Amino acid sequence: MRWQILAASAVALAFASAPANAVVFGPGFGADTLGPTLLITVTAPNTFTVTQLTNQGPYDSIEDTYLAVLNSSGATINTLALSSSTDIFGFDGDGINTFGAPGNASDTSGYGGPITFFTNINGAGTSGTLNFVGGLANGVSTYFSLEEALNTTSIQPGVPEPSTWAMMILGFVGLGFMAYRRKENLRLA
Repeated sequence: MRWQILAASAVALAFASAPANAVVFGPGFGADTLGPTLLITVTAPNTFTVTQLTNQGPYDSIEDTYLAVLNSSGATINTLALSSSTDIFGFDGDGINTFGAPGNASDTSGYGGPITFFTNINGAGTSGTLNFVGGLANGVSTYFSLEEALNTTSIQPGVPEPSTWAMMILGFVGLGFMAYRRKENLRLA
């Protein structure tokens, strides 16, 4: 009983001493000692909002941005298409992995975090796909970095991958077939 009281006291003290808005989406790296500067909150496949978390950065003290992504879509996501009017994928070798962030075997850029890597980058470096190793479950966050000093309006949803379009079209065809069958069943009844 005594250890339960001590444990409850420790938990209460921890909550009382933490600021109300102290949600941490990643550890500090480089000049971003408080964690990521921007948060991408995914609300549906390839639909997201970008908010400012801190006024730090760039983490490399030059131009790069440290970002977090939070999946609030209600389902696991595997990819996220990103675009910008600036060269966000022009990786020049000073990604967050250079500053001690854990990487993963799929990321060859050094800008991915523990479970992120990039594909489908266009020639201008203004659009590409952020991929999640094993998927990003609903309610889970991770982090990564991009080139340039970005703000909340610098990043927009990109065009979905061809496989996403194929799945959407297949879904619409299936819905149309179901409606046709229902109509036929009602006519025959």
